[in-house]
Amino acid sequence: MKNISKFTSYNPIICLILAAFLIYGCGKEEVPQVAAVQETVKVTEKVEKKIVAKLPNLGQNAEDYYTFGIKAIKEGNFTMAVQAWEKAIEIDPTMVKVYNYLGRAYYTQGMIEGAIDAYKKAVELDSANPKSYINLGIAYRYDEEYELAIEELNKAIELNPLSALAYDEIGMSLMKLEKHDDAIAALKNAAAIDPEFPQPHNHLGVIYLMQGKSKDADTEFKKFEELMKEKNAKQAKIMGGSSH
Repeated sequence: MKNISKFTSYNPIICLILAAFLIYGCGKEEVPQVAAVQETVKVTEKVEKKIVAKLPNLGQNAEDYYTFGIKAIKEGNFTMAVQAWEKAIEIDPTMVKVYNYLGRAYYTQGMIEGAIDAYKKAVELDSANPKSYINLGIAYRYDEEYELAIEELNKAIELNPLSALAYDEIGMSLMKLEKHDDAIAALKNAAAIDPEFPQPHNHLGVIYLMQGKSKDADTEFKKFEELMKEKNAKQAKIMGGSSH
């Protein structure tokens, strides 16, 4: 009985020793698992490095970076194109064509503040070019700064009174400001200047619908569809494809 009682009294101690052994043993077995996680992180880092391409060093010629950006955008590499153009204007801050390309790139990606800044710089450097004001006006309209958009677009018309695009953009901004009569006048000017320009008719149709003039709206929408078909047919012919 004494022997049994002695064994019983030592039993908890033995259990503790065994538990400690198991805990430390499990800890040693978990080490490879930690290492495996670290390896996974390393693999992920390598993949990310492959995705993020680095702009090559083309020297200090801004024109080389501009050309490289054009090539990159044609290949669908937007990020590389922007990097190249930003480098070009870093080397030559007076390179107007680069600001226009950058503005368009930013605009396309929804980076409207960057687009506005780029187009402002283009206007500053090339104040006699109506296209610069049109680009800036479109960016302002996209940013819902309709009054500023109209102001820039009117500057474009002062330089080129036959700019159908400028009148169409003014019409869209006036429509947003709910100045429908003035918008209609601007859009009709655009359609008169360029009878093959589809967009003014679509915008006129929208305004007429808002005014409850369904017949006039229908006429404009049909005209828009006809002109779009003609435009697509001409583009298909130029590309050597089917005209239907």
